[in-house]
Amino acid sequence: MIALFSSEYCCPVGATAGKNDELTITEALRDPLIAIVMRADGVTSEEFKRLLEAAARELKANLANSCFPPTGG
Repeated sequence: MIALFSSEYCCPVGATAGKNDELTITEALRDPLIAIVMRADGVTSEEFKRLLEAAARELKANLANSCFPPTGG
């Protein structure tokens, strides 16, 4: 089975190399490149935060209802 967020599909780079390959919501909201894209797309930080929180809740619910055991990925 392939894990949803398996680190084998990510390239560790930068200051977080070897730690966790995914940004937290707080880190995403503070990321300068993401801020540039949001500005270009006309998306506010609050809108993006709500989107990320909704996605996190949905993912958590889907994983909780999954018939597969969690992977140690």
